[in-house]
Amino acid sequence: MSYAILTLTNARKELGTTAIERHISKALSISDSKVTAMLEDDNSATIILYPEDENDAAQPISIDAELMAAQLNTLIKSGEASEWANLDSTCEPADDEEEVSIEEEDAYELWHNIPDEERTLHLDEIPNPDGVMILPSHCSSSVITEINATVISPCESQMRRDPSLVTFDNVDRVDVADIHTLSWDKPVIIANAVPKTTCSKTILDKDRLQDMYGDVQVRTGNRETLIDNGFTNSKPMSLSDALLSSKNGTTNTECGTIVFSPVKELPNDLITELSPLMKAFPCEDETAPIAKKFTLTIASEGFGIGMHKHKAAMFMLLVGKKKWYMTASDDLKGVVDTHPGFYQELSSHKCIQQAGEVLFVPNDWYHEIFNLEYTLGIQALPE
Repeated sequence: MSYAILTLTNARKELGTTAIERHISKALSISDSKVTAMLEDDNSATIILYPEDENDAAQPISIDAELMAAQLNTLIKSGEASEWANLDSTCEPADDEEEVSIEEEDAYELWHNIPDEERTLHLDEIPNPDGVMILPSHCSSSVITEINATVISPCESQMRRDPSLVTFDNVDRVDVADIHTLSWDKPVIIANAVPKTTCSKTILDKDRLQDMYGDVQVRTGNRETLIDNGFTNSKPMSLSDALLSSKNGTTNTECGTIVFSPVKELPNDLITELSPLMKAFPCEDETAPIAKKFTLTIASEGFGIGMHKHKAAMFMLLVGKKKWYMTASDDLKGVVDTHPGFYQELSSHKCIQQAGEVLFVPNDWYHEIFNLEYTLGIQALPE
């Protein structure tokens, strides 16, 4: 099993799950985002621990439940765990490695009801675009940029970090009919993957989305909050409010609101409209197709999700233009100060993705996105 399930008896339930997760992650020296706590009716808590690096699906990392429980019990008995456990508390691996599951509707409800102030408490500092370490927050992290008291646009601001923002592109482009020739070991843009008749532009029109689906609750975040486990850290917002926040011209902040919502959580009518697009995603290996999960993304001019990595992914851009910065993980080994250098010499591959193109990002490659204008697209990751 690639994760460990523990039972903590007589837990200090009054702290709430977020505080318990934070204390246990600190006790075990693992990231807060890799700990999930669920409070039970009998004053116990179920603790799920996930491996720090789950990117390699072929070689899953296992966690020793017995060892983790022993470490926590040592702290409990010594009194060092008094902030999150009582002296008579005990921690044991779940019986017979029992499975802990939760219905998707229940999980969605739990996420939806998290107080806004708790959604990002567990996140560590990360560099902002200029390399200043900041704590992720759902409050806009980048103020309006001014030069000589004149407000400049996000693109103008980013061009100071990346003078070739709208010109440099070194990623190969391949027609969808020729993808059988690809080795899939570097970024590539796939052209003609989306038939022009598949989806009318009117379906994706911002005003139409607002009129038809404005009351729908979507997951939102920004450059910083979506880097680490973005679905969990995201904030619920009506699509209407999210579109208003991302509408061009209403704000000049660089790190505005991003819609980042699993397609399966959207209304059935919208899923039906997006279905032909999801079916149009190219397949890396026709002999062994990989099940994909899809995420709808909408953003204004400015930064998309900050520098991060995950399993191999594809991104289908349907509206607007995006600048991508990418590099293999090994290229950043030992690099401490990643920004703003990632926008120039620290990223080996850069491209300007146009509407109608599909970008492939290899497994474990760091990448960051800058939206050159209002954008809408769909991300596909292995299920």
